[in-house]
Amino acid sequence: MRISSSYMSQAFLDALGQQQTNLAQTQQQISTGLRFSQPSQDPSAATQALEIQSSIDQISQYGTNANLAQSRLSIEDSQLSTLTNVLQRVRNLAVQAANASQTADTRASIAGEIQQQIQGVLQIANAQDGSGQYLFSGTASGTAPFSQTAGTFSYAGNQTQRLVQIGTNRQVADGDTGARVFQQIRNGNGTFIVGTGAANQGSVIAGANSVTDPTAWAAGKPPYTLTFSNPTTYSVTDSTGATVVANATYTDGATVAFNGVQLQLSGTPVAGDSFRVAASANQDLFTTLQNLVTALTGPQQGSAGQAQMENGVNRAIEAIDQGLTNISNVRSDVGARLSALDTQDNSNSAVTLQLKSTLSNLRDLDYASAVTQLNQQLTGLQAAQAAYVKIQNLSLFNYIQ
Repeated sequence: MRISSSYMSQAFLDALGQQQTNLAQTQQQISTGLRFSQPSQDPSAATQALEIQSSIDQISQYGTNANLAQSRLSIEDSQLSTLTNVLQRVRNLAVQAANASQTADTRASIAGEIQQQIQGVLQIANAQDGSGQYLFSGTASGTAPFSQTAGTFSYAGNQTQRLVQIGTNRQVADGDTGARVFQQIRNGNGTFIVGTGAANQGSVIAGANSVTDPTAWAAGKPPYTLTFSNPTTYSVTDSTGATVVANATYTDGATVAFNGVQLQLSGTPVAGDSFRVAASANQDLFTTLQNLVTALTGPQQGSAGQAQMENGVNRAIEAIDQGLTNISNVRSDVGARLSALDTQDNSNSAVTLQLKSTLSNLRDLDYASAVTQLNQQLTGLQAAQAAYVKIQNLSLFNYIQ
């Protein structure tokens, strides 16, 4: 086969060009620190690197979500701590107001402070996070949850918690609804509440009460009505009107017990006075505090008026205690979520570190090997260029004399 000079020259130039390309690629690798800058240079490694980088980016987003959730939950916990302090202050005021040494005027003054504390509770209920989103509106975080119109408080949020993704298969709530924090609170002692007959004329006060046998209470038929037939005798009937306890003797300071519950009663009744023992129901904090104000500012003349006031204050204190317990439970949940965020952050950091190590093995350049290869390619290119020059200078006419 005859090989022409032009063919040999072109082949040599093609090979020389390839060497220059390889040298340029090695130079680029050294300058960038990457084994490849285009998927075509190593398709398999490039595909794996893209998948790993996508996982790293996703975990990074989880971290951003977790940081936002941590901020909201920390603000919520701070607001709930303030709310606890407010309720404890109101409780102390209620105990102070129930003291027999207080007058109607001093109780009115105390009621005025409690009225101001109600506005403080409203402000807490409408608290916002750092981005202006409401903490207690549920997923309707752009809507103010609570509003007041003529002494009536209403909730405009929903009952769905906001969930944020903090891991591949893990979500966490970044807040609590206003319904849970401020509304879903059982009144009374959490199981039952004692109501005072509006027409009572005596001085009987219902104090401490409790459930002694939950099974017996559950098997009964509340609401029960305790009625005094005279100052020393009472009867208790269930919701059907059937007598549960008949003609029992009453003494001042006595403990009345029936169907798994007991009531501490003190004072002197008048025939016809009654108390209603009904199952507890949800009562929002605003109603609880407003009821306390009403009790402190209502008529307090005579022993009957004083008893009505004290019974109202006692029921308000019970409801405040239930509210404090509810807030404590919510704060416990918030603390558990903050702990979960810390745990997930540690897990995400460990996975990210592992993925980055794998990505480095796939993508990062071995500088020592690359520099050696660069020197070899440079030497080879220089030798090839020198050889090409010599070959180009060869001609048959150089040997003809």
